[in-house]
Formats: sequence, C-alpha cells, structure tokens
Amino acid sequence: MFKLFKKQNLIKSNLKSYGWHCCNAFDPEGINSNFSYSIGFESTFNHPEIIIFGLEADVSHQILSDLAIDIQNGVTFEIDAKLKNVIGGDYEVMFKEVKAEHFSNYLGQAVDHYNKPFRAWALLWPDKNNTLPIEDNCLIDDQNEALKIIK
Repeated sequence: MFKLFKKQNLIKSNLKSYGWHCCNAFDPEGINSNFSYSIGFESTFNHPEIIIFGLEADVSHQILSDLAIDIQNGVTFEIDAKLKNVIGGDYEVMFKEVKAEHFSNYLGQAVDHYNKPFRAWALLWPDKNNTLPIEDNCLIDDQNEALKIIK
C-alpha cells in the first residue's frame, strides 16, 4: 500500500511539474516485452496517452518527452499512417489505437489516475530497414505484444 501511495504522489508531482508522467513496466523473467507509457497526455494536452513496447526505459522516456514537447507546440499526429520525423532520422513510425479492454493490464496506473474513460495509442517503431511490425518482413519481434492490444 505504501509503495502505491508513493507512486501516486510521484505521478501527481510530475503532472504538476511537467504535465505528464512516464510509467515503465518490465517483466523480470523476460517473457513479456518491456513497455513505457505516458500518464497525463490526455488531461494536460488533450492527446491520447502513448505506450511504447520493446525499448529500454530511458529511450522510451526520451521519445515520450519529445512527443510531449511536440504536442505542446501544436504538432498533431495522424493515427494509422506512416509518419516521418517523429523519432529522428528517416525512420517512420505509426500510431495505432489501443483497445480499451487492455487498459487495465497495460495502462493500469493511468486507469487508476483517470478513473474514467481516456484514449491511448501505441507507437510502433521500425526495424533497421524501416519496416514496421505490422508489415511483412519486419526483422524485429520486440513489439509483438503491442500487436495483440491494438485495433
């Protein structure tokens, strides 16, 4: 109980200071993919929360931080479209809607924070050949778990 209370206070503090919080989840046994997600994009920026699978926590945090700045500066992202200039280089990404039925398992801290409906997108990132995990011949499987929870 104390850890949960402490976590909730950290989330509230980060929301007050930065407008959002980054929550990282990992499987210590390495069976499931690591993932990170935002809390506060919806309430602060009127933008869906974003979840990223298969990257190290610090990399995901930096991407989410850059996205928060972009969103604050008026950048809008199209869902279900290949987008350039989101994560740097010539790499393309795609945002896909996360099915609400998976929120409690993957966005639990956000569910607790909002305690009401909210939106969430998964950010899909490419392999070294710029192939996304929803495309044939993608060389990575780090995001297979994401593919199970998106529309």
